Amino acid sequence: MLLNTDSLPVPTGGERRLALGWLILALAAIGVSTLFALMLVVSRTPFLNPGFFGADFFTSALVLHVDLAVLVWFMAFAGVIWSLLGGRRALGLAWLALMIAVIGVGLMIAARFLGEAHPVLSNYIPVLRGPVFLSGLGLFGVGISLMVLRALWRIKPLPDRADGLLRLGAWSAALVVLVALLVLGWNYLQLIPTAHYFEQLFWGTGHLLQFSHVLLMMVVWLVLGQYSGLSMWSRRTSMALLLLALLPVLGALFIQWGLAADSTAYRLAYTQLMRFGSWPAALVMAVILLRQLFSARQRLADQPEKAVLAKVLLLSVLLFIVGLISGSLIRADNVMVTAHYHGTVGSVTLAFMGMTYYLLPRLGALSLPAGLMRLQVGLYGGGMLTLIAGLLWSGLHGVQRKTPGEAQLLDSVQEVAGMMLMGTGGLIALLATWLFLLLAARALWPVGQSLWQLRTNHPG
Repeated sequence: MLLNTDSLPVPTGGERRLALGWLILALAAIGVSTLFALMLVVSRTPFLNPGFFGADFFTSALVLHVDLAVLVWFMAFAGVIWSLLGGRRALGLAWLALMIAVIGVGLMIAARFLGEAHPVLSNYIPVLRGPVFLSGLGLFGVGISLMVLRALWRIKPLPDRADGLLRLGAWSAALVVLVALLVLGWNYLQLIPTAHYFEQLFWGTGHLLQFSHVLLMMVVWLVLGQYSGLSMWSRRTSMALLLLALLPVLGALFIQWGLAADSTAYRLAYTQLMRFGSWPAALVMAVILLRQLFSARQRLADQPEKAVLAKVLLLSVLLFIVGLISGSLIRADNVMVTAHYHGTVGSVTLAFMGMTYYLLPRLGALSLPAGLMRLQVGLYGGGMLTLIAGLLWSGLHGVQRKTPGEAQLLDSVQEVAGMMLMGTGGLIALLATWLFLLLAARALWPVGQSLWQLRTNHPG
């Protein structure tokens, strides 16, 4: 049967401007992150490294790329979804959250050019060790905290509503982020600064945020699947999958209560929580989607816009599955780890790109040509799959991660070939990301003036 759920509501007035504000922050974050990503790809690709990308430059660029491409892009896009479902009340709080987040991101980027080049490559949330960057990161966290509190207050996860499944997923994602922030605060109060301080500080929070990203990806899959007209599954099944994606987060309560944040047991507990809890619900949904996309391929051929978003679904699902397979092959801390998270992160990113295409005309922007959207989606998905293939091949031959340029010590033809494949795929994915940004900017141009009218002239 056709999944009985409405799409995300079409906003007006202050809600529309708020959603556009979070969207422009998300697009700016992924845009700047691609500039740093280009430097990273060039510095790791044999025969392309010009020689001036040293270790310090590489690690500083890596910090900003990861934080902007994952933390800021994902959380800002979450702000878009929460804004669309949050209603008209407490818009003042929502605008305050957005402005604080924007200032925070600006400080994070500025820190690199103000001499704070002291990178700490802590997993999930790497940092530049200095007051400007850390203040910016803190402000961004405050902005997201305010938006999360509003989302939990204003989004009613009522299953009996037509859009109840989307509300349940978005509300659950906000709840996970709140738990992650509480874990961060708890660890901040408990830990004593050491050489591994930031790694220990962000370890639990970083793992929990992955559950939120997966939940939001599932929400987007529901929206795009509904729009594509897929015959999917019952509301009861959908609700069960969303709750299954949320349930493992309860494990964080036992971990925080029973284990010290600087212990090996704590680190292992969160690793196992994500290893066994973060993917089953999304994988079940992915398999169902693959089956339905295969059945609908002939019907969608005559509907270009729906076909594009169905292609987004297909490639997002494939990237997610490839990411899981890559994770199952990890045996050491090498670029196999990089292949794993590029698959899962790429899956969420592509889903959010597709959601952007879906939302733009509904936010008052121009509709985009289906051909250009199809080209962009294909380039990004193909580029990411090629990049992951290169990383998998290199990982099987022991190439280390977080290592730039000549420090890679590529000793064999297989290692060089794998990293060349990685570089080729990475450059294609970067070109696709820039094309995505150009298309989004083209669509938003007519409403550009309203994007910058960040005023408190709103009801409630």
